[in-house]
Amino acid sequence: MFISGPPGIGKSDIVAEVARMQNRPLIDIRLPLLEATDIRGLPHLVEVTIRDAQGNIVLNEQNVPLTEKIFKWSNPSDLPTDPNSRALVFFDEMSAAPPSVQAATYQIILNRKIGTYQLPEDVVIVAAGNRVKDKGVAYNMPTPLANRFIHTTLHVDFDDWQEWAMKNRVHKDVVGYLTFQPNDLFDFDPRRESYAFATPRSWSFVSDLIYERQADGSLADTDLPVDILGDMIKGTVGEGPAIKFMTYRKQASNLPRARDILDGTITKLNVKQIDIMYALSTSLVYELNDDNAKAIAAQKRGDKNSHDVVFAHVDTFLKFIMDNFEDEMVVMAVRGFMMNTRNNPVRPNNLKNWHPFVRKYSQLLPSMTG
Repeated sequence: MFISGPPGIGKSDIVAEVARMQNRPLIDIRLPLLEATDIRGLPHLVEVTIRDAQGNIVLNEQNVPLTEKIFKWSNPSDLPTDPNSRALVFFDEMSAAPPSVQAATYQIILNRKIGTYQLPEDVVIVAAGNRVKDKGVAYNMPTPLANRFIHTTLHVDFDDWQEWAMKNRVHKDVVGYLTFQPNDLFDFDPRRESYAFATPRSWSFVSDLIYERQADGSLADTDLPVDILGDMIKGTVGEGPAIKFMTYRKQASNLPRARDILDGTITKLNVKQIDIMYALSTSLVYELNDDNAKAIAAQKRGDKNSHDVVFAHVDTFLKFIMDNFEDEMVVMAVRGFMMNTRNNPVRPNNLKNWHPFVRKYSQLLPSMTG
């Protein structure tokens, strides 16, 4: 398969995730960094014994085997040699490789061999690259090579990104802002001169800029001055999205702590701005996911009541969002929580607010409340 698409949308990450899901070792080969000989191998002289037409060793008058020197090709070192290998060989950035390097992959892609090297039977090949129209470093793929692939084009889908972002703990402000402004997730235009533009990858960088890892391994917001952080974000996603995001983040800072809501300290929300409430919704989901992870760990240590706190917090969560959120926000919050707890779902019988929630919202979340 060949995956094409604009830069920064996660082509490489998706391939790596598929390899993890299928428990395959990933062999990531960045073709623009290679020469054609890195794929084909280098020729070298070896001394071999001469044999006749019947395969018998030919001897000289002293009964010593006759030898001759011939050229052989070395096998490419990056490719798997174990016949039982299940590796995923990923030819990344193939369209940015010079035509001579692309041509060197013809035989390995079509015939699964090159020279005397044979690719193990259970190894799979995937390639990816940008499109020529994206104005990156890209060459038109030779038609003989193109005809050796199943082609698919990757596009940005906000719902898919949001699910990935929440599972991978992208900063709540980033998720909240882009939930409110999904068009800012990706605004790449190859005609634009700016080097900074918004993509799923660059928003992930923004999350990393905001987060700061603490001594205990936890993540907290950075203490960088706002103006410095703002300039760095401008240089990551572009000036327009950065200004809007920093304004959003300033407003979201006035929201109550998610932990205080789940503990029952705060029951009413005075702020009703739908845009910044997305950040609170994401923060609540993250806190519940943390509770659930801690409960699973305690359960493995033998604590039979490990989920009591989770049940109490989920019940408080349902009550709070139904009392304070618009229907759209309620659905988004519950959907975000359910997506991240599928392996250990909350038991409805432990929640007094579950049935009121189902009666009102079951038509909107049929697959999650059935």
